[in-house]
Amino acid sequence: MKYTLLALGAACVFSGCAGAKISHTDIASGAHDPKAIYIRSYIADNAPFRGHHGDSIGEHPVRRSLAPAAFSKALREEMEKMAPSMVLADDETPATGWLIESNLEYVHAGSQQLRAVLGPLGVGRSCVKIHVRITDVDGHHVASSDKDMSKGGSGNVIYEFDIVGGSALSGPAGQTYAPGLGNPEEFDYKNAAERICYALTLDPQKYGTRTVPSINY
Repeated sequence: MKYTLLALGAACVFSGCAGAKISHTDIASGAHDPKAIYIRSYIADNAPFRGHHGDSIGEHPVRRSLAPAAFSKALREEMEKMAPSMVLADDETPATGWLIESNLEYVHAGSQQLRAVLGPLGVGRSCVKIHVRITDVDGHHVASSDKDMSKGGSGNVIYEFDIVGGSALSGPAGQTYAPGLGNPEEFDYKNAAERICYALTLDPQKYGTRTVPSINY
């Protein structure tokens, strides 16, 4: 299984697999196993939101207004693998567990027409950048490198990092993590949400799991 994953990883390097990765980390506390997870996402008025969103130019503002809700939904579906999760309403405040706040800093859906012709060269590809901040609402966990990192409100910031992703060189045919000539917006949100869950999960690939005893005497 491990060698299969390595082979797939190598194939992605040469074929330009789409996906998402953590590009920079500001805070990493080592906190794990939250009791519950609460999610809230934002997009600033001046955040770039470009490319082909929806089926017409007129739909573009609608897709932008729905972007935080769309990403929150994708993130909730992934974080439920770790703990009970819910998306907060505007007037709701969590009382326990983790609060995951996501800021959509850059969302570009690229161009379907350009991907159809020059997709394997990266032309017309989508791109997304999301800043993630996770707060331990109970205030139990604090990073060992910084004992005073509360940034307003209750609790301590336990993780803070940037996620970047997109359709890369996937081309017009698409793949598991990219839609080809379809709308990449939902794919990019799902890829980013999956990467967040992956990064915060202990042994996400289950490398330590065995189906048969392997004790050596």
